[in-house]
Amino acid sequence: MAFLVRVELLEAAYQAATVGREKAEWPPHPARLFCALVAVADPADPVHSAALSWLEEQAPPVVGVPAGSAEASSPRAAWVPTNAVASAPSHGVLPGRTNGEKTWPQRTLSASGLVFVWEAEPPAGVRSVLEDLARKVPYLGRASAPALVTASVGAAPGLVGEEWQVWEPAAPFGGGVDLRVPYPGYLSALRAAYEAGQPAWQQARSAAYVPRRAAGEAPSETQEPVVEGPFGDLVTFAFDRAVSVDPVATLAVAGSLRRKVMGMLDACGHDVAAMPALHGHTDSDVQRPCAFLGLPFVGTAHADGRLRGVAVAIPRGLETGQRRALLAVLLRAGGGLTKLSVPGVPRPVRVTYVGPTAGVDVARWTVRSGTWTDASRVWATALPMVLDGFPKRNGGGIEELVAKSCRLAGLPRPEAVDVMRTGSQLPGAPDLPASALRRKPQERPLPARHVRLRFAQKVTGPVVVGSKRNFGLGLCLPVHDAMEATPS
Repeated sequence: MAFLVRVELLEAAYQAATVGREKAEWPPHPARLFCALVAVADPADPVHSAALSWLEEQAPPVVGVPAGSAEASSPRAAWVPTNAVASAPSHGVLPGRTNGEKTWPQRTLSASGLVFVWEAEPPAGVRSVLEDLARKVPYLGRASAPALVTASVGAAPGLVGEEWQVWEPAAPFGGGVDLRVPYPGYLSALRAAYEAGQPAWQQARSAAYVPRRAAGEAPSETQEPVVEGPFGDLVTFAFDRAVSVDPVATLAVAGSLRRKVMGMLDACGHDVAAMPALHGHTDSDVQRPCAFLGLPFVGTAHADGRLRGVAVAIPRGLETGQRRALLAVLLRAGGGLTKLSVPGVPRPVRVTYVGPTAGVDVARWTVRSGTWTDASRVWATALPMVLDGFPKRNGGGIEELVAKSCRLAGLPRPEAVDVMRTGSQLPGAPDLPASALRRKPQERPLPARHVRLRFAQKVTGPVVVGSKRNFGLGLCLPVHDAMEATPS
């Protein structure tokens, strides 16, 4: 038996935006439904909390949506009331208009029904509580989109026929679209965020979803083979929440991280000089060096491009002993990497490892390894890449230079290269002055550009290109199918 939640929208339109707010969220994210249940639950009622805790511990649900849907040609608009409480209200103040008219994207549907299917049967007590909470949910997405929500237990619906499109969790490295989903501890994270005045989306975690294929249907594009990129692991660390670093200091931050790691290895008795893949001073084309990265906040309408953490990218094929030594000093020896000197900050900054089981207080999107490693055909620079040479005087041949840089970085040759004259495809991605593109004052500054790369097959990250790739410049963000028009 399965646990089912059906959502009947009162009009055939779904009003919810992606994090970037430029496009309607589609398909609906299971985490959004879970948040709706949390919103109507009594936080002081342990029975409500126990039922929601059971739900968050289940595997992500299957999502059934109407097959015929499209981005609405025009956004929804409405007057939005302010949350401020006037101390001395008067007839001269109309609280419903002080925030002005707001607009948001919406999805036009061929039918008004949605269904979420968890392949698990809740205990009788949990079932009755969840059914009661579902009946209390007034809308899904925007408050201007009322809905009737019902929960039940029964056989999983077939969801077959031309009227349904079914999205299900993908196998590892299966590609697809990232949907925010509940996870163990999500309820506590949401309530803590509410008390701290933080948005719910910052507490989310994602899972890859793909459309379900009908029997006999050929494999879809989302199930194509994946090309492994040059790095096998990405170990990420978050700065304290109060700390963010100007991306102009990216090379300095990466250099500080490299020195710190080398010092930790030396303190543990390792012969650092005999580890060229770690310190990078090698003429060998057999083993690629590690890359030391700053992680910028990019890809959403509110992104500012500032560094929120750091990472060490470990190349594939690194000798086992060296890999173990590197992971040991980063994660275990002496407590692992916990502090880092950062330009502009007088004292070393505390950093926290962000792993698969990290607490919700550090599981921020920017510093999740999956943010930078998910397989994708399309990648866009979050930090500008420094070209490996000079283009022709008229700017010709720059695309070919970028393609060669991809090959030098251990990536396939892209089938398409877009070079931005100014700015980036990603919101918040910074442009950097010439002084920020050199590690040493005497270096001749090579040109830098933001680029967008499209490969013939999906490539796993991290993807870092250009002459300063081992120090973080040229770091790219995967652009999934649902992000091509707007990041999610």
